[in-house]
Amino acid sequence: MTLFLTDPDDPGRIRPPAPPAVFGLPVRTLGLAAHWHSPATGALLAAEVGRQARNLHTHLQRIALWASLGDAPALGAAVIDFWIILGPFGRDLRRRLLHKHATALAECGLIDYLSEHLEHGLDRHDPRNALPGVVLARPVEGSRCFLRAPAKRGATS
Repeated sequence: MTLFLTDPDDPGRIRPPAPPAVFGLPVRTLGLAAHWHSPATGALLAAEVGRQARNLHTHLQRIALWASLGDAPALGAAVIDFWIILGPFGRDLRRRLLHKHATALAECGLIDYLSEHLEHGLDRHDPRNALPGVVLARPVEGSRCFLRAPAKRGATS
């Protein structure tokens, strides 16, 4: 068993081997290879979105995968997750995604809802975002104001 690896360009340089990855697809492009096109890959990408929500690359891979598989509800869930993480930013990107995937989003009944929220994005606490397959939604019924402002010292009630 080799405990160290040598650099082929510099044989005198010895480096320790990298530990194996816990999760990862062997691609860094937005499009996945044809042999990765399966619902299992979509589940892996959803798990990665849950672990590293700010990785926009994974979001776009997930959207591209479900679009290529023709699964409108899963595509809608991936788009909702992406819009949640974008927050109020990325209006032009949201507009392009809405235009590109309009037929699939209309098929699952999300086109009007997403069009209403094109300018400001989606709130993860909105109960309408809690659809099957959405990873980042945390729905809250009622008011989200849980704490009162602290009273100032010396103030009388």
